[in-house]
Amino acid sequence: MQTKTIYEEEIVKDVRDLPISFQEKMAKVVHFLKREMIHPDLDEKHATKEFLSICGTWEDDRTPEEQIKDIYSSRKSTRRTEKIF
Repeated sequence: MQTKTIYEEEIVKDVRDLPISFQEKMAKVVHFLKREMIHPDLDEKHATKEFLSICGTWEDDRTPEEQIKDIYSSRKSTRRTEKIF
């Protein structure tokens, strides 16, 4: 493989010595950086549309007040975390 820059060469050397499972993780990190950090071409509407296509939208026939009442009535008190804080 021909490298284009000394940085690319350094990256290849560093990754080459890693176990395959770590190489896979590094590839995911690089792809993430390219997609989210280096090429943030997505506008907000497109990003929202993409997010909603994955998660869907909230659907409920109840009024907001009924939903809030249901949330509060479902809560339970606990002391499990008292010692943590």
